[in-house]
Amino acid sequence: MEIDIEHSNAILNSIFEGPENIIAFSLDHNYQYIFFNQAHSQTMKNIWGVDIEIGKSMLDYISYPEDREKAKLNFDRALSGENFIVIEEYGEESLSRNYWENIYNPIQSDNIIIGLTVFCIDITERQKAEDALKLSQIRLENAMDLARLANWEFDPSNKIFTFNDRFYSMFGTSAESEGGYQISLENYIKKYVYPEDVPPIVELIESSLREGRSVFGREIHHRVIRNDGEIRHMAVHIRVNPATEKESAHVYGTIQDVTERKKVEEKLKKSLDEKEVLIKEIHHRVKNNLMVISSLLNLQSQYIKDKEALDIFRESQNRARSMALIHERLYRSSDLKRIDFGDYIRTLANDLFHTYVTDPVRVKLNMCVENLMVDINTTVPLGLIVNELVTNSMKHGFVGGVEGEINIDFHKEVDKFVLVVEDTGIGFPDDIDFKNTSTLGLQLVNNLTTQIDGRIELNKDNGTKFKITFKEQYT
Repeated sequence: MEIDIEHSNAILNSIFEGPENIIAFSLDHNYQYIFFNQAHSQTMKNIWGVDIEIGKSMLDYISYPEDREKAKLNFDRALSGENFIVIEEYGEESLSRNYWENIYNPIQSDNIIIGLTVFCIDITERQKAEDALKLSQIRLENAMDLARLANWEFDPSNKIFTFNDRFYSMFGTSAESEGGYQISLENYIKKYVYPEDVPPIVELIESSLREGRSVFGREIHHRVIRNDGEIRHMAVHIRVNPATEKESAHVYGTIQDVTERKKVEEKLKKSLDEKEVLIKEIHHRVKNNLMVISSLLNLQSQYIKDKEALDIFRESQNRARSMALIHERLYRSSDLKRIDFGDYIRTLANDLFHTYVTDPVRVKLNMCVENLMVDINTTVPLGLIVNELVTNSMKHGFVGGVEGEINIDFHKEVDKFVLVVEDTGIGFPDDIDFKNTSTLGLQLVNNLTTQIDGRIELNKDNGTKFKITFKEQYT
């Protein structure tokens, strides 16, 4: 019997003292300790800062009145013969307040309850993880509510959708009204999807399944008809999990009510369209006004007999036309801030050529210009520069029957634009400083070059060659 008792004690000791995570203690009817293992003793030290003893009431060791009352209620339940499991929070705040999963069992002897035994499991970390998960779920739910977002699943093998309550609420109905959370593809399309939007949605899903590709991240828009008849705009994201040897294909996705966003976008688009029309109209009117000025100058010039005054009128007329041409390009372009300056040069130079060159056989016009987009803030001064330099070459470069060529080059070198206007005519006068001259044309060229932060150079080795280099100021 002594050996049997020793064996029994050894077995009990291995059960209660072996595993570190098993906490156990037993109390009598007065809540006094009749047994506790080492794990429980250490735990009481950790959470209440006490050293417990056999024969002492456990309630005396619990310093928080609310925790003491809660423990007494549970002890009394067990002493009344009840077996139960509860999750509780115990411990001194300044030490270690933990969560426990406690299993309460009454101790019976000859059908008499002589005490109780409690097995405890520290679930603090698990509880924190669960609390964090719940908080994350709450945040996700709130975010989805604010974003008017719902998720869904689709089983392509039987063509069944699985929705949730949020999904149905977006459609003005409920799972109870629809007979559950599952609905066939055919019934869903027939009942909710706007008829004209059905083919692209079906084709997208079917093609994705055929090709085994995922289309997640691609937003698909379609309209739905709510139960109350209201038409709403939805944005759908889809992810397709292709079939494998073990599993069939599956489709997941989200749907978001973007009706309000759609309305704002349409309103903005309408506003932008109206502004675009207005800006085009402004450019059109500016162009017309400049052409009126050019026409007035032309009419006035018919009454001028002095050749020098007539040339001044003609040059002013051409300046107005050069600016009018820019505004014409702008209101005809889809880009209201930039124009193709290469095309502009070709048009302007040809107009000037027909105006000033009476013998095209004697003087040739060559152009090597790239189609480069330039901002309006640069094109207006640059257009006047081209007008002045080309006009000077045509007027002054080939006097006295001199033959030759006018070459215009416009290109880009890395981040700089380069404009070259040269002629092989009689050359630029040596006694004139082109940067300090009384002529209006060259004054304009210098001032406008400064305006676009450009650099101007003159080469007189073979006729006259002006080179202007500048950077785009507005991007």
